[in-house]
Amino acid sequence: MLIPGRSYLAFRDAFRRGDGDTVLGTGQPVLDELGADERQAGLVPAVLLMVGATLARLERYPDACAYLERGLLLLPGTAATREVGDGDWYALVLLDLLLATGRFRDAWTRIQPLIEPDRSAATRLGATRAQIALYATFGDFETAQQLLNTAAGLADRVGSNQLAAMVQGDRAIVLAEQGRTVEAAAFADQVLPQLGRLGPGPLLAWSGAQASTVTTTLARHAAIHGDLMTAERMLFLASDPAASTGRSFDAAQLQLARGVVWREAGRSVEAESALLEARHGFLSLSCAPAAALAQREEARLAAVKGMSASARPLYERARDEFAQLGLTREVTAIDGILRT
Repeated sequence: MLIPGRSYLAFRDAFRRGDGDTVLGTGQPVLDELGADERQAGLVPAVLLMVGATLARLERYPDACAYLERGLLLLPGTAATREVGDGDWYALVLLDLLLATGRFRDAWTRIQPLIEPDRSAATRLGATRAQIALYATFGDFETAQQLLNTAAGLADRVGSNQLAAMVQGDRAIVLAEQGRTVEAAAFADQVLPQLGRLGPGPLLAWSGAQASTVTTTLARHAAIHGDLMTAERMLFLASDPAASTGRSFDAAQLQLARGVVWREAGRSVEAESALLEARHGFLSLSCAPAAALAQREEARLAAVKGMSASARPLYERARDEFAQLGLTREVTAIDGILRT
């Protein structure tokens, strides 16, 4: 029976207490030590996954993806399964990162085994929520709506009110992206008190991030569709969850929402500053889809200000970035603007 050595145990304890500095500072030496000891080598995948999850928490997304992908590849059949189980929780973390960084094809490939009937309801729920995000991203809202019902059923099976609220938050996001902002706001108002609960643990951290995404998404879409009252209310509600998560991504989401709402409210100077900050934040995190979105909103601002000569290259840059991501719906929409 494998008895882990002291270095590994100290590393694992640091991970469990959330000591990211120690995890990242000792991760490579521990990997080297385990790799050099045939009896301990089976623990390498566990270390890779723990480092990857820590990098994800610290928002070093490309590095996190690399560690998580390697750890999941090596995990099956090793002693590390006694430490990290089947790895499904780490696979769901990776899915979130793949979506955020625009690696949509890789995300789709990883979703498929996680929705198989032999997986736990919690794993299937997480993977189904990723499916919903993918279909909505590519404009297939009918399939996204169908999967929302599947996700709600899985949340009931898990028996978690928090997860059920997160699914309803997904529903609000999909409705907002369809332009159905009145319905979206109604769902958001129902679930935001639950989503915004503060507390320790990854579930509440995910839930807080969901509250930030719901409110900022609704604020943007309500503003674009002319409902400034709802937009400004959602923007106000977005401030607390965006701050409470401590994530740079959520701070950038808030700035993006502010830029759009302020632009539609005629506050062009403040909108420009917010959109620039949002784009810089997304680029620093390698979140290409959100960065392209911020670029498009900058182009819209320039057009609103009557600066056609400035708007065109901004639209063209956004178009190129959306094209690189395979987001043809956005490309087609920008092409229509550029032809006018």
